[in-house]
Amino acid sequence: MKVLLIAPYIDINYDRHVNQSREDFYPSAALLHLAAMLRANKYEPTIIDLNNSIVHAQGKEHLDYSKKIIIDKLNELKPDLVGINCLFSGSFHDVLEFAKLIKSHSPKLKIAIGGIHPTTFPKEILTNCNDVDYVAIGEGDNTIVALAGSIKEKNKNLLKSIKSFAYRDKDGSIKVNREKNYIDDLATLPLPAWNLLDMKKHEMKLDHYYNPTDTIIGKFKAAIFSSRACPLACNFCDMFLVMGKKHRKKPIKAIVDEIEFLHKNHNVNYFSFMDDQLTLNRSHTIEMCNQILKRKLKIIWDAPNGVWVNSIREELVAKMAEAGLVRASLAIEHGDDYIRNEIVGKNLERKKIFEVANLFKKYKIMTHGQFIMGFPEDTHETLQNSYDMINELQLDKVLVATLMPFPGTKLFNQVVKNKLFFKMPDLNDLWKHPVSVYQSDFVIKPYNMSIDDLYKWRQKFDRIQVKYWKTNPNPANLGRGIAFSKDGVVPRFLHQKKSGAS
Repeated sequence: MKVLLIAPYIDINYDRHVNQSREDFYPSAALLHLAAMLRANKYEPTIIDLNNSIVHAQGKEHLDYSKKIIIDKLNELKPDLVGINCLFSGSFHDVLEFAKLIKSHSPKLKIAIGGIHPTTFPKEILTNCNDVDYVAIGEGDNTIVALAGSIKEKNKNLLKSIKSFAYRDKDGSIKVNREKNYIDDLATLPLPAWNLLDMKKHEMKLDHYYNPTDTIIGKFKAAIFSSRACPLACNFCDMFLVMGKKHRKKPIKAIVDEIEFLHKNHNVNYFSFMDDQLTLNRSHTIEMCNQILKRKLKIIWDAPNGVWVNSIREELVAKMAEAGLVRASLAIEHGDDYIRNEIVGKNLERKKIFEVANLFKKYKIMTHGQFIMGFPEDTHETLQNSYDMINELQLDKVLVATLMPFPGTKLFNQVVKNKLFFKMPDLNDLWKHPVSVYQSDFVIKPYNMSIDDLYKWRQKFDRIQVKYWKTNPNPANLGRGIAFSKDGVVPRFLHQKKSGAS
């Protein structure tokens, strides 16, 4: 039985002209894991990862180009099931376009979608999108195997036993099974199916990256995971909808085996640990570093999703630096103690933030501070506290993100209850028209600030993003190779606004 797995191209635009050079063509970790699980259970997976440099080069024609690739693969493979990854809400329009295309080509072919957006709106999507047959809720590893089994056996009765899954029954009624289906023992996971990818399509220009060693970075970055989930309860975060809250660690051998495989077989020298909680278990992280060193793997790596500041100790930083860590993001969230701890729920003391920042600087690890602005409780005073902390910390780079209220979070419930949207969305229509797919637009009105106030602070924060860029001798950039404009105004990237359903 053949299963075709598809990841859409992520179309990123900017609010002003830039000379764009993308550096984010990570092969889809979701598809790699799903394909590995399918293959381990005797199915035949094929991956079409469209978020790559070849599709990107097509410019405005990327969607038509992607559709042709899909049709060609359908004609070649004649699969029994198609799975489409919807990483976030901004990709949903393309997911629906692909589903419509596939159904027009092969009306009887079953289509499943997964990701955080489908996980949030399974019933609404199946009610309104006839081209989508199934929705995987949360982690899809077990779900895709169970679904493939039902289709292979041609037994629709098996659908009702699939956990974390939504479907239509024989009468057309929507059935949603939210019983959890997490993989508790990550030792049971097979090696992600890297050999099913054409790595050449994911080449990037990385020679401007911070590289304090003589390691040759090469042209590839690989996203890997040493653990899943986060037990913390930040009021704005919705990742628990997919991963749950129980922190689960992969075996050290499995992590380092994957690194070694990619390093020796695909010339990957740069890795990004995409864990939500990479350093939650210090002994696990230290042992992973020891194994990297023991195997003499000459690599460098970063932690872009933000390390848990409270977990950091000097022995951990020293070991990570020795094993190749060159850049770390610090999930600080806010410079005001009340907002950070009482509102967000970080339980993070100001003293600890400065202690950890200095540790990373001591070991010459490039630092990236993660902050958020626009909380309902924000005031000129609280934002000034963030501004002052940024200037005191003097991290290499800082992103002050615009707060977004994601459905399913404590923040979203607060915003709805207190009617804090600048423009109230149709809450019944969020499956099709998310609150915002723009990360530059403000959608929440703080209790005691105007939208003009927010945009004035936005400009102030944008202008100090790389004010203290020191560790990396290469010129400061915004990420993705985008340099600052001469006037210091930051071009903000955002996902192209699309809507619609079939």
